[in-house]
Amino acid sequence: MYEDIREDISKEDLNYTYLSIMSNKLSVGIVGGGKASYLKCKKFLENGCQVEVLSLNFISEFYDLKNIKLIKGTYNKKFIKNKHLVIISTNDENINLEIKKDCEDEFKIYIFASDYIKGMAVAPMQRQLKNITFALNTKNGNPKGAIMLSNKVFDILNNYDDFIEYSSKIRDKAKFIEKNKKEIINFVCSEDFKYIYIKRKDKLVLELFFGKEIVKKIYKDL
Repeated sequence: MYEDIREDISKEDLNYTYLSIMSNKLSVGIVGGGKASYLKCKKFLENGCQVEVLSLNFISEFYDLKNIKLIKGTYNKKFIKNKHLVIISTNDENINLEIKKDCEDEFKIYIFASDYIKGMAVAPMQRQLKNITFALNTKNGNPKGAIMLSNKVFDILNNYDDFIEYSSKIRDKAKFIEKNKKEIINFVCSEDFKYIYIKRKDKLVLELFFGKEIVKKIYKDL
């Protein structure tokens, strides 16, 4: 029998470190074929991750998923060897603790589906616009609350999406202009420039501040 000997972390002391991982390079291994496993699997597939699921039995919904590898069998440590992220989601607590120990021995990032405090990571609420992606989580394990907040944040960021695309293009051009490079980048990534952009005076104002020659370079092939 495996025991969880890691000291419990209180929710008040819990802090998260976020990374934006390139989905197509992330290999995810899920152990368990139930509803919780399916929901995690579906989300990672939607984000473009490589996903393998190991279980003796799978709920029927798994067979409707595409671009997934289902492995029927019992857990073996070999399964996690080539995985970056492991989702622990069986209905056997002893097996879950065994997988947890193996993940820690192999320095794997892992999610403990039945009790997030026992895990190393959680899957945050993730939303995507055309030019912006963001992730949001709560410290108290409140998925419905995270959905509510993400809708609020989405509405705010939606007002910035087109502007971020436009200012990013100008920024990419400005990086190759030695004179006033820093000033241009700071200016086009500001609320003031967003207001000017909405009023469609962006090019005129850039000419006033930085001169026509620099603006020609910025807007060439833009």
